[in-house]
Amino acid sequence: MLNEMDPASLQGTHRPATEAAHAGEIAPRDLGTSVAQPIYQTTVHSFKSLKELDRVQTNPDEGWFYYRNASPNRTAFETTMARLEEAEAAVAAGSGMGAIFIALSAVLKSGDHIIADEKIYGGTFGLLTQQLPKFGIETTLVNTADELAVRAARRPTTRVLYFETLTNPTMQVSDVPALADLARQLNLYSFVDATFSTPVVCRPLQWGADIVLHASTKYIGGHSDAFGGIVAGRADIVKAADLAGRMMGVTQGAFDAWLNVRSLKTLPLRMTAHSQNALKVAEWLEKQPAVGKVLYPGLPSHPQHELARKLMPTGLYGGMLAFELAGGPQALDPFIGALKVVQLVPSLADVTTTLSHPGLTSHRSLSAEQRANIGVKDELLRLSVGIEDLADILDDFEQAFRQL
Repeated sequence: MLNEMDPASLQGTHRPATEAAHAGEIAPRDLGTSVAQPIYQTTVHSFKSLKELDRVQTNPDEGWFYYRNASPNRTAFETTMARLEEAEAAVAAGSGMGAIFIALSAVLKSGDHIIADEKIYGGTFGLLTQQLPKFGIETTLVNTADELAVRAARRPTTRVLYFETLTNPTMQVSDVPALADLARQLNLYSFVDATFSTPVVCRPLQWGADIVLHASTKYIGGHSDAFGGIVAGRADIVKAADLAGRMMGVTQGAFDAWLNVRSLKTLPLRMTAHSQNALKVAEWLEKQPAVGKVLYPGLPSHPQHELARKLMPTGLYGGMLAFELAGGPQALDPFIGALKVVQLVPSLADVTTTLSHPGLTSHRSLSAEQRANIGVKDELLRLSVGIEDLADILDDFEQAFRQL
C-alpha cells in the first residue's frame, strides 16, 4: 500500500515542470548505510555557498564537485587500489593505456628519454615508439634482464625505466627489486606494469618500484564488462598524473569505477582460482605432443622460475600462459576451430578461459622481424585460464588436439 503523504509535506511544492526537472534529488539521511556502494551517475555536485564550493576545490578530500576531477565511485576505486598495493596514492584513468600515458606525462617533457623492456605489450610499444616521439620523447628498447644493456642505453635525458612484472605474452619474469635498485642508481623512475600479476600475486612497490600500473580492464575488472586503468605509488608522481589526467580528460566514468570496485571484492578469490587452474593446465600442456613449448612462471622449466618463486611467495603465478603449437602456424585454425569451451578473444583475464593470437592482436603493430626477435612466433598462442572446472578446460583441449 502506498504511504499517504503528510499534508504538511505538500507545502512549498512547485509546478510540474519544476518538479520534473528536479526529480531524484534526495537529501541524505543520517541512519542506514549502503552495503554496496551506490552508482553516483552524476557529472556535477551542488553547493549551498561559494565558500563550500571553494573549500572542495581547494581541498579535494573534502568532497566532489565535477566528475573529470573526481567522483565518489572513482575515489572508492583509487583508495582501495592504493591499499592493496600499499601505495602512497592512486589515480584511475579511463583505460590501461590512459593510465600509462598520464603516468609518463607526470614525469616527462619534450626532449626526455625512456628505457623500456623490448618485450612490452604491443599497445605500450605503439605508444612509446609511435605517439610519444610526436611530443619529442624518445624510447630505447632493451632486454632489461641485461644490466649492461640498460646502463648502455642511459642518456643524460633518460628519466624512466619501464618494464612489466610478467611480459605480455612471453611471460618473462622481471627482476623487480634489481631493476628498481638499478633505476635508483641511474637516477631514474621505475615504472612497472603489473596487469598480469595484480597485487594478489606480486606487489612491485614492496620491491622498491616507484610506480605500478594496471589495465583494470583485465584481472581487476575480471568480467569483460568494465574499462579502466590505475596508477599507484609515490604520492608526488600520482598527484602529477592526476593533474595530467584531468587536463587531458583521461577520466574513468562512474559506472566503470563502480564495476571495478565490485570486482575487487572477489579479486583474491579469482586470482587464486585462475592461478591454480593455470598451473595445472600448463603442466598438462607440457606433456602434449601437439605442443612445442609452454611458457608459465609456475613451471620448473620456466627460465625465471626461481625468480618467480621469490617475487610471488604465495605460490600463485597468475592465470596467463603462452604455448606454441608443434604443428606450426598452419595448425592454428584447425585447433582453434575445434575448441568448444575455450573461445578466441582479443583480450584476457575474464573468468572464462580464452585464447588470443598475439601476432594478429596485441603485437600486430610490430613487424614480423620485431615479433620474432622478442619470441612472439606465428605459432604462439596466449592462453588466459579462467575459473571454470579444470576438467572441462582440459577435456576441451584434449578433444581439440585429437582433431589435429
